[in-house]
Amino acid sequence: MLRIPLLSSLLVLVTFSSLSLAETINYEGSSTVGKFITDAAEVYPNAKFKLNTVPESAGGEQCAMRQKCDMGGVAREVNSRFLESGVVKTLIAKDAIAAIVNAHNPVTALSTEQLRAIFTGEITNWSEVGGDDLPIKAFVVKEASATRQVFADAVLNGASYNGVEVITPDAKMLTIVGRDPSAIGQLSFAFLGGRDEVKALEVDGHLASVENPDYHITRPLYITTHGEPTGSVKAFLDWTLSPEGQSIVKKRFVGVK
Repeated sequence: MLRIPLLSSLLVLVTFSSLSLAETINYEGSSTVGKFITDAAEVYPNAKFKLNTVPESAGGEQCAMRQKCDMGGVAREVNSRFLESGVVKTLIAKDAIAAIVNAHNPVTALSTEQLRAIFTGEITNWSEVGGDDLPIKAFVVKEASATRQVFADAVLNGASYNGVEVITPDAKMLTIVGRDPSAIGQLSFAFLGGRDEVKALEVDGHLASVENPDYHITRPLYITTHGEPTGSVKAFLDWTLSPEGQSIVKKRFVGVK
């Protein structure tokens, strides 16, 4: 009669022992890559995660170089000077940058040239691109966010942003654009799931989507480490690149496996 409670106690001890052995991985960097880390944390059993996405991609490079984090996140190409300083990058996914507007805006599609004119201040009213007679309010994310530079590289053709307002953190873009019919912003497609107050525009006939490789405003997503990944970080990256991990990636991003 005593064997059952003894066995139950043993199982409880093993369970709590396993939980206590799960290492904490300190992540710093891109809020976009952070979206995947948050998704992964719900199903990955072998580690817990501590996230700091305030420094964005610039922080993902610096913390890896300075060994201030276990792994960083960079949502663009990693600067060569960091790679030369011992930072190693691991490609985990690709991301689309959407041009987003209020859900009630009648405009559903723009060309790259029209987007360029809007974000450089040449087009200032929605009526100029088939919309209502409203002044355009263009919003961009802060400089440290890779979203801003990736969008500029793909859309501005060497020109500078002009007449725009900076929004931080990136996720706040949803609130700003979602409550203002005259607004347009830039944001990773990863943030848009389940949000019906905003919509992504077609650009040159293509809609930002995890299933559309022809959408051209895209970027790589990297995990950065100081030197080759080891221990719990290597185990997590191996899982990330496995079919199970890539199934989590593909909830928001284009997979690489």
